[in-house]
Amino acid sequence: MNIHKVYLLVFSLLIILPSCQKTPGEGGRASITGHVQVIRMHQLNNPTSNYDTIPATDEEVFIVYGENISPDDRVFTNPDGDFAFNWLRSGDYTLYVYSEDTSDVANPLPEVAITTTVTIEDRKEEVDAGTITIYKEL
Repeated sequence: MNIHKVYLLVFSLLIILPSCQKTPGEGGRASITGHVQVIRMHQLNNPTSNYDTIPATDEEVFIVYGENISPDDRVFTNPDGDFAFNWLRSGDYTLYVYSEDTSDVANPLPEVAITTTVTIEDRKEEVDAGTITIYKEL
């Protein structure tokens, strides 16, 4: 094999390998956990009509990886309202859950997305997204 071809191959690898940047998404060892609670109300557009606050069971939680515009994955909450997205790489993530709208401008009230953003900095990190609160009418 010609020595110039070896130099060309090594030079090409030195340029290509560092340019491979891993983007947010599946394939890592990190995870995002959180909790969803639901505030049940007698009348959604009246903040004083709270009935109770309970864990949001079997609610869909969506995740968007990085700068993507559509959901990349979804999970359902367990009976305690907890959820987890596992095997993620470092980066920024947006989580959202649908809730009934509490504004008084629409009848019937549409659903709106309640969002939160989290960042995974370490490849083995477990990030707590905290509690996401949604609303439902009794």
